Amino acid sequence: MRVPEIVTVSDARSGLSRILAELAEAGPQAEPVLIGAHRKAQGVLLSIEAYERLTERAARREAAESVTGSLAAEGLRPTSASDEDVQAYVRGTLSTEELVARALARHSPESRQAAG
Repeated sequence: MRVPEIVTVSDARSGLSRILAELAEAGPQAEPVLIGAHRKAQGVLLSIEAYERLTERAARREAAESVTGSLAAEGLRPTSASDEDVQAYVRGTLSTEELVARALARHSPESRQAAG
């Protein structure tokens, strides 16, 4: 991703309709538009798809950190396979349902008997 240029507040104000149209047209591939003064970014405009992707990823990361904290409180450590699944979940390449299914399969009584 290239470093976006910083648009001045006055340019953003006068070009807001154009900027929003460009963000909408580019959708999830839209580059963020930084807004600020004196070459210092103070805010950012994103396409709605990019914003939703960011907030969903943040929520997934928060959920994963909560689970990891709960495991640690119980004195448990996740396996490397579990860690990989959680990272895939945070990236959005693994659904909640698939994450749960993999965890259940990994820790079901049948899988523990096979391993032991």
